[in-house]
Amino acid sequence: MIHRGPDDDGLFVTADGSTAFANRRLAIQDITSAGHMPMCNAAASVVITYNGELYNTAEIRPDLERLGFRFNSHSDTEVILHGYEAWGTSLFSRLRGIFALALVDMRPESIEDGAPRILLARDHLGVKPLYYAHCDGTLVFASELKTILASGLAGRSLSAAALVGYLSFGAVPNPWTMVESVRANAF
Repeated sequence: MIHRGPDDDGLFVTADGSTAFANRRLAIQDITSAGHMPMCNAAASVVITYNGELYNTAEIRPDLERLGFRFNSHSDTEVILHGYEAWGTSLFSRLRGIFALALVDMRPESIEDGAPRILLARDHLGVKPLYYAHCDGTLVFASELKTILASGLAGRSLSAAALVGYLSFGAVPNPWTMVESVRANAF
C-alpha cells in the first residue's frame, strides 16, 4: 500500500488485541506528524483510519471548537474524529468530500456484547473505494482488493454473480467483486 500513502504509516491495536487498524498516509491537509493515522481521540477511546479529503473542514471545525473540542492538528481526519464524538453517525450528513474510513468506538456506551463498535463509511458518491470481507468471525477491510487477499484471511474463489455481471454489463455490479468472499462499496 506504499503507493497509496508514501508520507507516513501507522498501526493501532486495541489493548485486548481484538481490533487492529493499519494506515498508509498521503498527507494533504496537514503534512506534519500531528496528522498521523490511525488517529485517537484524547481518551484513546475512539480511533479512526481514513482515506480521502474533506472539503468543508473550515465549516465544521468551528462548530466543534464551540462544543469544547481541542485540535492537535489541521487535518480533516481530526475533524471527522471529533465530529463523530459530538454527533455520532449523524456526522456523515454534514460531510462534503471523498472518503472511506473506519472507526472503532470503545467508549462504554458503544460496547455491545463485550465488543467495541466498528464503523465503516464512505462518501455519498462512493468515490473512494472500500472493500471488506467477513472471514471466520473476523472483519477485514481495505481500500484495495489485493490488500484483503494479501491478508490471507479471505478465500480466492471466483464469484459467479460478479462474472455474470461483468460479462453482461462490462462491469462488476456493487456490492460484488470478482472474489466470492469480498464485497465492495456497499455502505
